[in-house]
Amino acid sequence: MRKRFVTGLLLGLGVAVCSGLRGAEGQGPKLPVPGTVVVDKERGEVILSARVQHPKGLPCIDEFGERVQAFVGCAKAAGGDAKMASYFVFLVDVPTEEVHKALLELGCKPRVHYSIQEGRRRSGLRPDTKPEDYLQGDPVHISIFWQQNGKWVERPYQDFVVERVVVDGKPTEKPWTPHFVFHGSGAIHKSGTGCIACPCDCAGGIIADNRYPIYDPKPLVKFDLSRAPPAGTQVYVRLRPLLSRE
Repeated sequence: MRKRFVTGLLLGLGVAVCSGLRGAEGQGPKLPVPGTVVVDKERGEVILSARVQHPKGLPCIDEFGERVQAFVGCAKAAGGDAKMASYFVFLVDVPTEEVHKALLELGCKPRVHYSIQEGRRRSGLRPDTKPEDYLQGDPVHISIFWQQNGKWVERPYQDFVVERVVVDGKPTEKPWTPHFVFHGSGAIHKSGTGCIACPCDCAGGIIADNRYPIYDPKPLVKFDLSRAPPAGTQVYVRLRPLLSRE
């Protein structure tokens, strides 16, 4: 009875708990060894290997703020160390270009992509803002899973983050409700940031929240480290796109 209660409580908090790596299809995903990527076409997903780091003191970590840097990103990008590697909570052990290649192999399609410089030229929500001022591509669902006390736990990416909006002049906290799309800009234009999934419409990464036009306005968000595993924990990042069909 107690076991059922604890499991139900975790599910109520948005945490999926399973006895093994068994998914809805009845068979668990293949897991990448460090330094590799798994492209699972049958399950329609890409799985990445990552380690947790706690970048305390950087924007949006345990306090509300604005940031262009992703919370999940790569240690390497554009042939060298990723510029933003120290900002990530989930640090993936393959270059961003390999993640981009894996999503393309799966059939994920980018539609609107820009260099960082061109993105800044198109920045902001204006009366003349056009659809092409938003990064665009196939939508992507992102989650993180890891072993905890002998069980596999999985959380949607957005469950680690709280968003703040202003209602009637008062700050109000709400669930983070991003709309992630695969645009591929960071790999296509060799930005070198290492970002995978940015919390705003940023051309530096390869997946972005495109609720708003490029760069501005940025959502006001806080990554809650108490919801993440301890620093150094081995985790896996699941990228599952909704693929366009001809």
